[in-house]
Amino acid sequence: MAFESTARDPYPHNTTKPAPTTSVPAKRSNLQMLKRVRFHVHDWSQDSSQADNMAQVETHLNYFTCTLGEAATWNAEHPHPFHTVNHLIDEQAKDQGQRPAVNFPGGCAAEDGREMKSDFTYRELRSYSIATAARLRRRLQISNRNGSGTAGLLCSSTPEFILTWLGLMRLGISVMLLAPQLERTAITHLCSTCNVSVIFADARNYDKAKTLKDGSMAINISNVLYNLKADQHPTDIPSPVKSGDIAYLFHTSGTSSGLPKPIPQSHYAAIGVLPRLPGGSSAATFSTTPLYHGGIADCFRAWASGATIHLFPGTQPITATNVRRAINRADSYLANACPVKYFTSVPYILQMLGGDPADPEGDSGLQLLQDMDMVGVGGAALPPSVGDYLAAQNVKLVSRFGSAECGFLLSSHRDYSADREWSFLRADPLLQPDFYAFEPQATEDGELSLFEFVVKPKWPHRGKTNRPDGSFATSDLFERHPTIPNAWRYHSRADAQITLLNGKKFDPAPVEGDLLASEVGKKLLSDVMIFGTGREAPGVLLFPKSGTSSVSDDQIIEKVWQTVEQMNEETQSHARLARGSMIVVKRERGEIPQLPKSSKGTILRGQAEQMFAQDIERADDHVPELNGKRKRIPDSKVMDELGHLFDNVLGRHIDPKSDLFAQGVDSLACSQLRKSISKAFLIDSEVTLPLNVIYDQGSIERMSKYILRCRVSGAAIPDGLNEEDPDEQLMLDLVEKYRREIQSPAGSFDLHKDRVVVLTGATGALGAHILELLLHDSNVSRVYCLVRAASPVQASERISKSLESRDLAMPSSEADKDSKLVCLPCSLQSDKLGLSGSEWERLAGEATLIIHSAWSVNFSLKLRSFYDQLTGLANLLQLRNATRSSAARLVFISSTASVTSAAKGDRPISETLSSDPDDASPLGYSRSKWVAENILASARVSGRFATPESASTSGLPSPGIAEEKTPIIIIRVGQLCGNSRTGAWNATEAYPIMLSSARISGCLPDLPGEALSWLPVDIAARSVLQISASPSGPPEPPLTSAQRFSQSRSQHLHKTPVYHVVNPHQEPEWRDMLGWICAAGGDQEGGAEVSIVPAPEWIARLEQALETQNHPARALLHLWKGAYGGRRGSVGVGEGSAVRFDTRRTERVSETMRGVRPLGQEDVVRMWRWIERNV
Repeated sequence: MAFESTARDPYPHNTTKPAPTTSVPAKRSNLQMLKRVRFHVHDWSQDSSQADNMAQVETHLNYFTCTLGEAATWNAEHPHPFHTVNHLIDEQAKDQGQRPAVNFPGGCAAEDGREMKSDFTYRELRSYSIATAARLRRRLQISNRNGSGTAGLLCSSTPEFILTWLGLMRLGISVMLLAPQLERTAITHLCSTCNVSVIFADARNYDKAKTLKDGSMAINISNVLYNLKADQHPTDIPSPVKSGDIAYLFHTSGTSSGLPKPIPQSHYAAIGVLPRLPGGSSAATFSTTPLYHGGIADCFRAWASGATIHLFPGTQPITATNVRRAINRADSYLANACPVKYFTSVPYILQMLGGDPADPEGDSGLQLLQDMDMVGVGGAALPPSVGDYLAAQNVKLVSRFGSAECGFLLSSHRDYSADREWSFLRADPLLQPDFYAFEPQATEDGELSLFEFVVKPKWPHRGKTNRPDGSFATSDLFERHPTIPNAWRYHSRADAQITLLNGKKFDPAPVEGDLLASEVGKKLLSDVMIFGTGREAPGVLLFPKSGTSSVSDDQIIEKVWQTVEQMNEETQSHARLARGSMIVVKRERGEIPQLPKSSKGTILRGQAEQMFAQDIERADDHVPELNGKRKRIPDSKVMDELGHLFDNVLGRHIDPKSDLFAQGVDSLACSQLRKSISKAFLIDSEVTLPLNVIYDQGSIERMSKYILRCRVSGAAIPDGLNEEDPDEQLMLDLVEKYRREIQSPAGSFDLHKDRVVVLTGATGALGAHILELLLHDSNVSRVYCLVRAASPVQASERISKSLESRDLAMPSSEADKDSKLVCLPCSLQSDKLGLSGSEWERLAGEATLIIHSAWSVNFSLKLRSFYDQLTGLANLLQLRNATRSSAARLVFISSTASVTSAAKGDRPISETLSSDPDDASPLGYSRSKWVAENILASARVSGRFATPESASTSGLPSPGIAEEKTPIIIIRVGQLCGNSRTGAWNATEAYPIMLSSARISGCLPDLPGEALSWLPVDIAARSVLQISASPSGPPEPPLTSAQRFSQSRSQHLHKTPVYHVVNPHQEPEWRDMLGWICAAGGDQEGGAEVSIVPAPEWIARLEQALETQNHPARALLHLWKGAYGGRRGSVGVGEGSAVRFDTRRTERVSETMRGVRPLGQEDVVRMWRWIERNV
């Protein structure tokens, strides 16, 4: 799929005065779409009798912006006679004979210097193409070649191309269009695939064509067309073609694999689906797109409406000066030619023109663009910084999105005077239900902020389908505009993204474009290429500009790194570039090698990675020089040199004693550092460092001690045997630390106030569902969302994306939304939550309920890496204390993982606080939740209770009083699953990743006895809010003697209520789910062939699959090995058993929890289908 160029309304340039508006009734049978079409009469051609055919849709429908969807509605009312390309040329020769059809401004000189005819009226286009067909037919007869089938055309964008292409189609021969940039192997592959026996090549490409080793014959068309005269040949050649015959074949660029694939185009697809729109005489198009790519589509779009198109001559270098000169010549072309008002090109040409300095006469590329009615961009993504600059300079910039498979799909055509959102394509809400859809896709952070564009079966042309219902899923991913309805911005191609070793993906093109467009990029770099597929972390190749030989590689990296560092702040964590991954491409004898690119300017990554394999290997093997030495580092220097390594690779200073995760050292950086550590510090050792060794150690200081122990032992230290301070004691120490540091609240809790809610974690699945309910709750006057963001705008965008991607509704009125929802950028671990003084005071003055749902979910981290999370909790407690009379209730969203190890036999885990650190599961995440619960449960933190008059006179709550009010509530949430309505889950959670792994392993594990106690996320959200709004703590349920004993250490420990939001049912079981999934495999709408195997076999097959394929399961494999690797049964507490949780307290205050039912087959299949589409 690619972007094409688009255009603006041509009517302002029509010199004929418009006739009065006339109404034409729409046909109800045509999807009810034409109800909104208004028709206006204008001049159509030199024949004034056709004036009544003029029409204009409210969006200024014209030949340059009309999508195939809009064309379908137009053609239903105004059918045209064109069904083949030959018929189009014949009809326009009759109707528009003297009008200029195509021109190559400035002419095109042949290889031997001969000038070729470079401009054609519609009548000449027909007569010369027929003359060409006659010569081609005679040449084929002489060569004893069959004049049917498919012929190749390897030619520059010149009149020779136009005439040969049209001439071959006139003979009924399909034309395989071969881009001159193709390597010989690619041409051979295409010709072999399409059974091409003859290749017609111009003189510039003839040598390449005749040296192919595929058995095809090369014919030099420059010789065939020498001294061509239209009047020396037949005036007609019978056309044997039908609309369904293949007219020509495009090919893909082979960007990823290096081997292009043919894409056939029928005559109907080429011309039958286009509209014959009036107004073609009012504005001409100038296109720099080569004919063997989008230039053909530009021609057909103009010719179908009788317009003129000017094509940049393929014999000239494309420079800003040459483009300006060509357009000036086009404007002075012929007396009866219309002015050039539409300009279309690929992104790198716009970038070149936008930066073109003014000449002595004051002309510049930017002025040329400003003078256009519309400047279209397509073929690839334009860097946002370039597009934003052009739009700010009043260039009427429009993106157009289409493909060879499906034609022109969408554009960003709009009101240019009021709307500068050039990069957002506009979907038509009337066309969309029948013609196309945006299907949500999960991103790496779990947010459903990307949508795949899917062309539906009713779309006018689908040259390719890949779904059973006849739809075509394009693999093009879009993001929705936060405020403009039906506006979508292209994000990336799902199949062109870089896929790292851990399965995470990102699109490198925007980063490459922004880096080139930056100040340092303009000054020092001619090109950049990001790589990383199949690697632990991405890297970047830097191509210096010519004339920079005096700048050393280290200096280039130093200067570029400053820009990369800034870009990293706005980039997904897994796509960030480390300083150590930046490689300057070696200069050969002062010459900088060139990146292989398609004619659209996109990098041919497959070819490039082969060409620059040695440079890429330098990144793989890159170990920063340690004080200029590569010899063994003495033990006494390990910590200092390790610190230097971290600083060098990451490009910033890392405190050796502080937690690495808290300092922003993410998992990808750890992967890269792990390699360097092995090579720099264990150079004489065969030690293989564990994948999570850096996170496990947590700091440079601890990592240096680990290295020394490895040196002594000669082997990696198993996880759990290298701990110097057991987590159990650390957990108790952390509770005591925060209990001392957090001040007691000054007042007492009071629930009788207007409800103003402060919410964290609204970009997560549970938090987003909670937010939706709050926004539609008439009892809530305002919601403050605290969001990790750089600005209020970014905070608002993140919240909007979070809701929209999960199909959750904002308030219907913008006024309601603006008055009720306030998004504040924050840093929870910073003083006063990173808020300004006024924002802090505002929250303290208004808040009555604080719901803390934000927490880092990373099962690879140790407890030490959750210090920032605990600090954030402490800061929220300080906010609670700052509220009026300390009146706000704080609801903490904890996890059942904080107590899963407390299970004893069949007895359910009670809704009470745990006093034993061993009750938490071994994960750092679980232990951090246990610490948080115990901090909140202390009397000092919880504070006093406002009690009714019947309470004791001491001011303390009377034991057993039902009306007792609780200022802090802890809600342990169990395993959540997809939305009960849509099945939408969190794509980064373990279970969706596990289930989706069937796609690469072909199997899923048999876990006998494992209960499917999953709770849909929307039901959990409703339960949380019902508990939060409960006016009083419920009576304590009866306790057993063992429970009373375990709770005896602190009376106040019992006064902080704990609720379990879990699915209490022990059915269905895992095996039931597997059966339902297998049954779904035969369903036409979804499912896959899945075999059920013992857990150890599943682990083995998954590990084997991950050796050759990428999948998010890679990041969780080590956890699953520990949980399932040695078992054939359940992952629960024992064979055939599962952890159970008491929910009696929760059911007393939550109506939703009282109605929770077991998951059924429909629920499971709904989630399974969502997983198949999104994970």
